[in-house]
Amino acid sequence: MKRYLAGALALLLLVCSGCKKEQTENINPEPPAINTDAPDHITTPTPEIFEYTNPLTGEGMHEDISKNRPVAVMINNIIKAQPQRGVSNADIIFEVPAEGGVTRMLAIFQDVSGIESIGSIRSLRSYYLQITQGFDAILVHAGGSEEAYTDLHTTGWDHIDGVMGNYHVDPFYRDKSRMANGSEHSLFAVGDKIIDSIEDTGFETQHKSGFTYGYNFSEDAGNQCKSKADYAKIIFNSGKNTSFVYDEKNGLYTGYQFGERYQDDGKTDLTFKNLLFLSAGMNVYDGVGRLSVDFQKGGSGYFICEGKSVEIDWVKTSDDTGFDFTLKNGTPVELGIGTSYIGIYDKNAGSVTFEKAN
Repeated sequence: MKRYLAGALALLLLVCSGCKKEQTENINPEPPAINTDAPDHITTPTPEIFEYTNPLTGEGMHEDISKNRPVAVMINNIIKAQPQRGVSNADIIFEVPAEGGVTRMLAIFQDVSGIESIGSIRSLRSYYLQITQGFDAILVHAGGSEEAYTDLHTTGWDHIDGVMGNYHVDPFYRDKSRMANGSEHSLFAVGDKIIDSIEDTGFETQHKSGFTYGYNFSEDAGNQCKSKADYAKIIFNSGKNTSFVYDEKNGLYTGYQFGERYQDDGKTDLTFKNLLFLSAGMNVYDGVGRLSVDFQKGGSGYFICEGKSVEIDWVKTSDDTGFDFTLKNGTPVELGIGTSYIGIYDKNAGSVTFEKAN
C-alpha cells in the first residue's frame, strides 16, 4: 500500500511539473532571433556639399560654370506655337511684349548641354538683344527686325541665326508636326549642337575677367516681402497675361497662360522660385507696330517670393549691364535660390494684380 501511494505521488508531481513548464512557456515566450544584418543605429543622411554655385540661380553645383557665357534663346509664345520645348531647363525666363499684342520669351541658359529640343525659335527685336548683352550671352534666334540686324552689326554681338545664318555645324531643325500652323512656328534647336556650333564658329565661350551678373541670393529671400501673394498676375494687354499660383509645399510658383498650365512640351510645369514684374516705358516706332523699350530710365515693379510680394525699383544703366533690383529703401534685392521669371510690361498699358478672379 505504501509503495502504491508513493508511486501515485511521484506521478502527480511529474504531471504538475509539465503543466507549470507549459504555463511558463506561454507567459514568457522565447525572444525573437536577432537580425545580425540590421544596423545597430540609425544614421542621418549627410547633406550634399557643393563647391560651386550657378551664378543665375544660386543653386549648388559640383562644376564651376560661372565663367562660361550663357546662351539666350528667342522663344515663340503665340498660342498656336504651344507648347514650347526645353524652357524648363532655363535658369531665367524673360517675357516682353512684341508687336501685335503678343509676347515672346527670352530664355537664359547657363548650360544648354543635354537639352534635346529648344523652341520654337522666333525673330529678334533690339530690346531682347539689350537684355542678352547684360548677361554677356551668346544669342540664338531666327531672323529679326531691320533695327535688330543693324544693332547686331553695330555691336558685333555673337549670335546664331536660324534664318540668315549658314553654319558648318547647324544646330537647327524643322519639326514637321508643327508645320501645319506655319513654318515660322516649326524651328527648333538641339542643345549640344548649339554648343558645337558656337565652338565651330569661334565665339569666345567665357566671360572677360571681372564680369559679374550682380545677383545676390538668400535662403530667406521671402523675408524681404511684406504683402501676401499666393497668386500673382502680370497683364501685358487686353489679350495676354501670365499668372502664377504659389505652392507652399515646394516653395515655388507654377505658371499659367492661355487658360492652361505653362508647360514644357505639354509634360513639365514651368515653376519659379522668383517672380519679378517690371514696368517700363514702351513706344510704337513704326507702322508695323514694333516697340522700343526704355531700359535706361528704369522703373518700378514687384519682387514676389515665398507667397509674398514687395515693391521694388529697377534700372539697367547701359546695354552691356544687367538689371539692378532694389527695395524702396535702396537695399539690393536678394533673390531666392532657384529659377526666375521676369516679366516686363508697358507702364501705360499693362498692370499687375494679386487678386484671383472668381
